[in-house]
Amino acid sequence: MKAFPSLVEQLSDWVMNGRCTVSDLEFYEQYNQEYRPSHWMRNPAADEEFFTFVQDGAGGQYALHLVGELDGDHAPVVKLGRDGEVAVLGRDLIDFAWLIACGVEPIGVGDNGELRDPFEASAPMQAWVRTLDPGRSFGTAQETLQAAAAAYPALVQHIRTLAGT
Repeated sequence: MKAFPSLVEQLSDWVMNGRCTVSDLEFYEQYNQEYRPSHWMRNPAADEEFFTFVQDGAGGQYALHLVGELDGDHAPVVKLGRDGEVAVLGRDLIDFAWLIACGVEPIGVGDNGELRDPFEASAPMQAWVRTLDPGRSFGTAQETLQAAAAAYPALVQHIRTLAGT
């Protein structure tokens, strides 16, 4: 089993203690604690490469795509939405943290990374995320989603293939 990223615990602290504007997330303390990707994809093979670390209040899952030598801190984050939405939300957990800092409720990201809801950023959280990778350039939430989709152009289709949809 791959190591659970400490950044998930830090993100949980921001969200669960009301330190940012995002609130509709339930963070896990270990991978697949509540739901597994295979529950969403109906394919046991999904649990070999996707690892759920948080869910939203409607039952959508957010998982890391851990293949090869990638660790949790550097793996892409994907949305497995309750209504079948699939999106790459970040190139890694820092991108995912940035979306939350921008006020994006992940449940408000539609199929293929389209933003559906207005949001309010958290300046203190944005400042904190910038300290995680001082050399990184952070753009808007939409730019972050576009960069993630561009970095992993075949990932959404791979998920749909595993799910048989």
